Amino acid sequence: MKEVFLLVRPWYGVNIHTDAQGEYGTVLHSNDVFPDLPLLYAATMLDQSDDYDVLYIDAYTNRILPDELLRRIKEASFDKIIVKTTAASIKSDIELIRQIKANDPDSYVMTAGHAAKDLKSWIDANTDIDEVIEEPLDKFIYRYVHGEDGTVNDLPTPDYSLVDYKRYTDDLGRVRLTVQASRGCPMNCAYCPYIRFYDKYEPRDVDHIMEDVRSLASLGAEVIQFRDQFFTCDRKKVRELCSRMIEENIKVSWICETKLDSLDEELIDIMKQAGLFMVCFGIESGDQTMMDSYNSNKGSLAKQQATVALLRSKGILTMAFYIIGFPEDTWDSVRDTYDYANKIASDIVAFNEYTLFPFERDEEFTPDVFFPFANATNVPVESNLTREEIRYVIDLFSAMYTADHDCLEKAYTFNHLISAQYKKTVALLAGCGNDLQKMSDAIRQMQR
Repeated sequence: MKEVFLLVRPWYGVNIHTDAQGEYGTVLHSNDVFPDLPLLYAATMLDQSDDYDVLYIDAYTNRILPDELLRRIKEASFDKIIVKTTAASIKSDIELIRQIKANDPDSYVMTAGHAAKDLKSWIDANTDIDEVIEEPLDKFIYRYVHGEDGTVNDLPTPDYSLVDYKRYTDDLGRVRLTVQASRGCPMNCAYCPYIRFYDKYEPRDVDHIMEDVRSLASLGAEVIQFRDQFFTCDRKKVRELCSRMIEENIKVSWICETKLDSLDEELIDIMKQAGLFMVCFGIESGDQTMMDSYNSNKGSLAKQQATVALLRSKGILTMAFYIIGFPEDTWDSVRDTYDYANKIASDIVAFNEYTLFPFERDEEFTPDVFFPFANATNVPVESNLTREEIRYVIDLFSAMYTADHDCLEKAYTFNHLISAQYKKTVALLAGCGNDLQKMSDAIRQMQR
């Protein structure tokens, strides 16, 4: 008799990129729906095993609200359930699990995700959750299935047929699926949460990556997004991968995230020929002295400007990430960051709030350390700017940049209307507390 696992990714009305930020998750102010790659790897391994079977409910794909999700779980037959948590939804996740256990006290419930790992002591002492998985879920399931540790090269090609994958779409409605060519990052920037969960850089062999790419192309993926934190870290491997994609005539557009100073014209050309249409990269701040203190060297302004200009000249979209609200930031330094962004002149920018994830603290965490449905924590930080000031700056800069580099009308649509709708949804959820039924009813009412 096979042991049956039920894997669950809950949805509460707000989109969260659940495997981003080292599996803390990132709240999205958009309709983008991303897969959770570690969860999908886990489902694939269980499904392919002779000893285990899997049921997989990704509530994001069909917008399954908590009350309906609880009903489906109650009707399912399984031996163990794993609920994927995020920092932004951890209170609701814990309440969901409480109700799962109330419906079936004998069920064996496990949690996965970086936030659950941080809260393990509190969860063990204050809930009846049976087990907290303290590592990436795919690593845990590989060991569970095979009885030994595995590497990223031991992971199978993700089986997207286990879920309604055509609902993983970008903001233009295109089917966008994700793949992993490496895990972790060798850069070791002090503010980065990835290095806390993925404690070493692990490259995936080109043969395995090609199997993954072929699979996604055969499913009709319109866009492939490589989930690597530093895609062109191994330039030789990337050239080999691109050459093989070209030789096999794989026609799919793809996105990567990387470090600008690892790119040159020769590498850009072969990546473009292989289907690259967008490059994302972190700049973070216009204050290099401050970046040095965080062990983050992203290259000189002149080099960054030249590389962005080169990418744009070849028709490749560019997206830059900036962080507002470092503890050292002042009104002058954040303005310098905006001016720096204008000089870089990427097609798209994302100004994000600096978040001190609670991995540095010694005292025991409680769920209150994470703000509900926001990319922020409640960890006291000695900072020159208040959170209200930081969020004002982010909203202002986002609209200013869109207006300056595109048009005022687009700034209104993308930076005001969408943001206002998101804030309205979060305010609505905040008024529901941990009442999942009230939350479900409120979201349905809003959608009418």
